[in-house]
Amino acid sequence: MGCIMMRKCHLNTCPVGIATQDPELRKKFEGTPEHVINFFYYISNELRAIMAKLGFRTINEMVGRSEVLHMREDLRTAKTENLDLGLILTPAHHLRPGVATYNVRKQDHRLHIRLDNKLIAESELALEKGLPCRIECDIVNTDRALGATLSYQISRRYGEAGLPQDTIHANIKGSAGQSFGAFLAPGVTLELEGDANDYVGKGLSGGRLIIYPPRSAVFRAEENVLIGNVCLYGATQGTCYFRGMAAERFAVRNSGATAVVEGVGDHGCEYMTGGRILVLGNTGRNFAAGMSGGIAYVLDLNQDFASKVNTEMVEVSGLEDPTEIAFVRGLIEDHHHYTGSELAARCLLEFNRALSRLIKVLPIDYKRVMAEEAAKAEKAKKDQYPLPLLPGNPVRKLHEDSKKQEHDKEAHAKKNDMLDMEDSITDAKAEKKKSALVLDKSKGFMKYQRRAEKYRKPQTRTRDWKELSSRLNEDELKYQAARCMDCGVPFCQSDTGCPISNIIPKWNELVFQNQWKDALDRLLMTNNFPEFTGRVCPAPCEGACVLGINEDPVGIKSIECAIIDRGFDMGWMVPNPPRHRTGKTVAVIGSGPAGLSVADQLNKAGHVVTVYERSDRIGGLLMYGIPNMKLDKNIVQRR
Repeated sequence: MGCIMMRKCHLNTCPVGIATQDPELRKKFEGTPEHVINFFYYISNELRAIMAKLGFRTINEMVGRSEVLHMREDLRTAKTENLDLGLILTPAHHLRPGVATYNVRKQDHRLHIRLDNKLIAESELALEKGLPCRIECDIVNTDRALGATLSYQISRRYGEAGLPQDTIHANIKGSAGQSFGAFLAPGVTLELEGDANDYVGKGLSGGRLIIYPPRSAVFRAEENVLIGNVCLYGATQGTCYFRGMAAERFAVRNSGATAVVEGVGDHGCEYMTGGRILVLGNTGRNFAAGMSGGIAYVLDLNQDFASKVNTEMVEVSGLEDPTEIAFVRGLIEDHHHYTGSELAARCLLEFNRALSRLIKVLPIDYKRVMAEEAAKAEKAKKDQYPLPLLPGNPVRKLHEDSKKQEHDKEAHAKKNDMLDMEDSITDAKAEKKKSALVLDKSKGFMKYQRRAEKYRKPQTRTRDWKELSSRLNEDELKYQAARCMDCGVPFCQSDTGCPISNIIPKWNELVFQNQWKDALDRLLMTNNFPEFTGRVCPAPCEGACVLGINEDPVGIKSIECAIIDRGFDMGWMVPNPPRHRTGKTVAVIGSGPAGLSVADQLNKAGHVVTVYERSDRIGGLLMYGIPNMKLDKNIVQRR
C-alpha cells in the first residue's frame, strides 16, 4: 500500500497519497484494492499457521484459552524476576468447568424497558402535532443516554430543525446514568434535580439541559461535583446550566453549545472548536489545551487561573466590549433563573466586582478569523445600504466630500512616491524585515524544491583552497525548513537516520520561525560539534527523510551547518563551565572528533578534563585527515 506510518493522517498532508483528499498528493498513491485483499490473505494465512501450532481450528476455540500463554524467562530483569502471572493466566474453565469463554448468546439490551419509551409515549402530542407537553419521572444510574431515542423520533419527523424551544419539558429526579441528554434534539428540555454521571450532553444537538442538586440538599453546590467527566463531548448546539462543578475534560471537542458551570476539573475546554463556556469558579490544570475555536469565560475568584491555563493556542484578557459583557450577564441571569444558583445571585448582586475577575479565553487564530468576518460583514452592510443621492439631500454632500477626500489622498500618495535621492536610500534592516518570506509550512514539501549548496567556481577555489561549496542564504534555508513535514514518526532521527538522535524536526521548525538561538540550543542538546557533522557527515538523516521517498529530501546538513555558524557569528558560542565540579580528574588521549566529544561531555558532567594531543594543533582526523575543501581548518581551530 505504501504507508510509511508518518502519523499525519488527520492533516491531509500524507506524502504517499493514502490519507489525503489533495489531488496532487493522491497522484503519489500507487496502491490498489487488490493489495489490501492480498495483505489480509497474508494475515489470515499467518494466523492459520500459528493456530495450527497451538492446536486450534477456529478463533472461538482459541478465545479464553490462556493456558497456552507463558512468560518468557529469557526476558526477565531484576524488576520482573519475582513476578508471577500464574493467577492472571488461569483459564476460566479451570475455575468453573463448562463456563462460556466466548460469545455464545446474543446480548439483550432490554430496550423495551428504557426510560426513553416513557418520554416518547407521554410526548405523543408534541411529536405528532407540535403541542407543548410536560413530563414527570424518576431516574436511576442504569438509565443511560436518556433523551437519545426521543431525539431520534423528533429528527425523523422534523429533521435537523427539530421542535420549537421547550416544546417537550421533562422534570426528572434522581441520579442519571452515563450520557444523560446525549444527542438531544432542538425543542427538548431535560431538567434534572439530582446529579449525573459521565458524558452529560454528549453530541448535544440543540436541546437544553438543566441540572441542579436536590432542593433539600444542605451542602454548597458550587463546592461539589454535580456531573462527571467528558461532558458536552462533541456538542454542536444547545444550552446547558449546571449548578455545581463538573469533573475533568468538560466541553472537550465542544463545537457549538453554550454552557454555564460552577467549576471544572483538569483539561477543561480541551480541543474546543466552537460555542461559549462560562465557568463561575475554579478550574483544574491545562485549561484550553488544543482549543482552536469558541470562547471561554472564567470567574477567577482566587486569582490563580494564569497558572492553570495552557496558552499555547489561546490568549487571555479581560472583558471590555459592552455587547460581550451584556451577553455574559445574560448567561448568569439565565443560570440563576433555571437553577436557583446562589453563586449566580451573588455575582449579579455585585456584578461590577465580579466583572473585574472575569477572564476571557480566546484562541488566537479564532480571534483573527472573527475580525476578518466582522470586517466582511461591515463592508457587506455598507454595500447593501444605498441612499438616493438627490440634489439638496444632505447625504449627497457627505458622499461628495468623502469622494473628494479619497481623491486628495490618492494624489498625496502619488506625490510621496516620487522620492529624492536621499529618501530612496532605504534602511537595509528595515527593508529586509519588510520583505521577509511568507511560506506555507503545512504544504511546503509539495510547493518548494530542494535548495542545494552550489559549488564555488574552480578559479576562485584554487586561489584560496577553502571549502568546495557556498552556504545557503537565509531565504534558501527558510525554503528548506518549510519542506520539513514534521513527521509523526521522524525517520531522520531514528535508528536508520541520525546516529546521535538529533531532534531534527524541532530545529527545522525553529529555523522556519527565525528563532535561531532556540534552534542552536536544541541542536547542542544532542550534538557536541555540529560544525563538523554539518560538513563531513554522510547525512544518513537525509537518506532516511520521508520526503525522499518520492521527492528530494530536506537539506538537513545545510540547516545544521547554518545554525552553528550563526551561533558563532552572533557570539552565542561562549564557554559555559558547569556550576558544580565533581572533583574527579579525567585524561583524554587524542583530540580527534571522538576525544573532543568525550571531553565535552565529561566537562558538562562536572569533571576536570585534560586532553593530550601529540600534534601541534588539536583536531586529529579533522585536522590532518580531511582536506580543506571539505572542512576548513579555521572551523576546527575556532573552538
